[in-house]
Amino acid sequence: MSTKEKESAVSDTETPELRKLILFNSGHFWEQVIVQLQKATGFDIIQCEQIAIIAHTKGRAVVKSGEYDELSRINSVLREINLITEIK
Repeated sequence: MSTKEKESAVSDTETPELRKLILFNSGHFWEQVIVQLQKATGFDIIQCEQIAIIAHTKGRAVVKSGEYDELSRINSVLREINLITEIK
């Protein structure tokens, strides 16, 4: 097996598919959204506020990009208070 074949085989099996967790604007109280974002992600208050502002003004915001398993865990916490989310 040549070096190029080895590199190709390694990159094909080790490249995870990155996805995005989207938060949509909803009728929740501001503080509830901020607290739940912080609980789910571990981000600081400022970052959680920025995500909430974007979701409020643009209708949706990317909470985090990453592998499906990690985003699914975060999504579960956000849905505890019925926030509207989607993993793309």
